[in-house]
Amino acid sequence: MNRLSRYIFLQTLGGVLAAAAVISAVIILIDFVETSRDIATRADISALQALQLTLLKSPLIIQSALPFMVLFGVLFTFFRLSRRSELIVMRASGYSAWRILAPAAILTICLGALSATVINPLGAAANAQFESLRDQMLGGQTGEARGAAGEIWMREQHGDGFTVITADRLDADAETLRNPVFRTYRFSETAGAPELERRISAVSARLTGGFWVLNAAVEVQPGQSPNNLGAVSVPTDIRGQALFERTRSPGATDFWDLPSVIDSAREAGLSSLPYELRLHNLLAQPLVLMAAALLGIAATLRLHRMGGAAAFAVAGAIAGFGLYFTQELLLGLGSSGALDPLTASWTAPVLFALGGLFFIAATEDG
Repeated sequence: MNRLSRYIFLQTLGGVLAAAAVISAVIILIDFVETSRDIATRADISALQALQLTLLKSPLIIQSALPFMVLFGVLFTFFRLSRRSELIVMRASGYSAWRILAPAAILTICLGALSATVINPLGAAANAQFESLRDQMLGGQTGEARGAAGEIWMREQHGDGFTVITADRLDADAETLRNPVFRTYRFSETAGAPELERRISAVSARLTGGFWVLNAAVEVQPGQSPNNLGAVSVPTDIRGQALFERTRSPGATDFWDLPSVIDSAREAGLSSLPYELRLHNLLAQPLVLMAAALLGIAATLRLHRMGGAAAFAVAGAIAGFGLYFTQELLLGLGSSGALDPLTASWTAPVLFALGGLFFIAATEDG
């Protein structure tokens, strides 16, 4: 970068940081009030403990608000440059709009990559600590509620058949099933349908090192009396990540863990769609932030002396909200299965980025 490009880069960075500080403060304040009201009614906690919970929960929320931070930061920066006539001087010195927006585009791409690869893992770790600390404060009430939310169901394929695993609940440690039942079926050429080979019920089953360790297990085979097995180990290909679907939302899963979680969910017969959608959403973060920046720049390229600059800035902010709500709508369609994860995650940023580029090109070249 030359000196002028570095100047634009630093001005944009300062504007984004200022917007991030204001928006983050508002988010933390609102979440602090909500956390205090939610938890204080069930446990005796101090304001300092409520603040600690809020700070642990905030990174993932702040990450979701990053497009707004970029949008308002870019709007503020370029509106100020236009008001000071600095954009006029740049254009008069031979700087095109493309060279003016290049530093801001580079900054947003870097911020998007940083958001997906660094902020998200840190936020996921902080969120896990938040859930653990909240469970301690509430005496494990939330963990029991999550475990009792519904019956657990998994399906594991093996050589000559498959095993269906059901349980009353999954403990908060994401490794222990309560009152599990293992039904093993084998394919039969004569019957033309899977046949039940055996049924094993137990008090609990813990996933450890490629085995389900069952306690107080009872085996029943068709036509035979029950057989008390006691403590027994059953081999499995299911890995611990596959159980995240029952205890962790995709939004709280580490970016670097998502590929292995997707593979594990598929191996366990679980739906990997929410995790695939989350992975593509994070991969699209640089483009989402660049689209927000392009909308902000397109709304502030109009010369201040020509009037209507404030109206254009408001229009840019509205377009940014349009980007956010369109993205959320498409992600909702993706989570329902109506759209594939690739289409749901990338369509909105591509369309709005092209729209911003089109408006800038029309303003620059007529």
